[in-house]
Amino acid sequence: MPLYTIPLIVAKIPPQGYHIHVEGKIQRKQVRFLLDTGASKSVIDYNFATTHFPHNRQTHTNHQTTGLGAQIPNASFMRLRGIHFDGYKIHPITFALLDLSTVNQAYAEAKLHPIVAIIGGDIMRKYQMVIDYATSTLSFRVK
Repeated sequence: MPLYTIPLIVAKIPPQGYHIHVEGKIQRKQVRFLLDTGASKSVIDYNFATTHFPHNRQTHTNHQTTGLGAQIPNASFMRLRGIHFDGYKIHPITFALLDLSTVNQAYAEAKLHPIVAIIGGDIMRKYQMVIDYATSTLSFRVK
């Protein structure tokens, strides 16, 4: 599997934190992804997904899910054809659907660009993603 490397966006989060992002596309829609090494599952904003991909089927589970500091009683998921980073395609991807408006409200207060999706441990592990803070790059492998 070839190794690809793309640039990271390192954003300072007041008072003394950092979030890391990458630019990419979800089915031709330009988006900013948050890389979250503490997230077990990748997430897409519910409103964005249902607005831009209304024909994609949602699946539901009765399992309780924890996300963004809240307990979510019935999780929903959506499988998308793929995501692109700098022209490299990862496909298909199943995202959990969550309302990211509270995250984006905090981002707006910090004068940061909104995020549409969160890349979590499921994608990071599958594609052997490596975050290199020294070079501000993300490396990953695609089959």
